[in-house]
Order: sequence, then C-alpha cells, then structure tokens
Amino acid sequence: MSMVSIKTYTGPVTLCSRCGQPSFTDDEIGHQHFMEQWDGIHCPRYPLAGEPITMNWNQMSLDQIKAGYPDTYPYSSLSAGVQA
Repeated sequence: MSMVSIKTYTGPVTLCSRCGQPSFTDDEIGHQHFMEQWDGIHCPRYPLAGEPITMNWNQMSLDQIKAGYPDTYPYSSLSAGVQA
C-alpha cells in the first residue's frame, strides 16, 4: 500500500465515515487514510478508511487541515539532508 501525504495531496479530500478523519480515494486501493495519521488516529479500518463522506471544503479550511498534521510518519524524514 502506498502512503500518501495529506500535505502534498492535490485530489479531493473526504472524511472517513468510521472515524471522521480526512481521507482520500485511490483508484487502485480504494478509500484510505493519509500517512501522517499513522500514529494519531484510532480507526478500526486504518490504513483503509470507511465509506467516504464528501466535503465541500473552502480552500482556507482545507489548507488549515493539511497544515495541522505534523510530519510524524517514521520514514518520511529519513532522507532529509542526505545528498547523493
């Protein structure tokens, strides 16, 4: 399962009907959570998500949601500062 960052995701952001957290739908995998949620939510379907709830976000509120998630995924910063 590929993990997708909420901070860089540009597609439609929905809510998980099981836990109410932001989620998205991948054409191959289906409805799932973002990688930043790996240690902060307790969804019984994680890393997948329940049925999507469509939101009519305004851009400011969506930007605030995205900015509110810290970079806590354990492998996302391993290559930070490493140069080839």
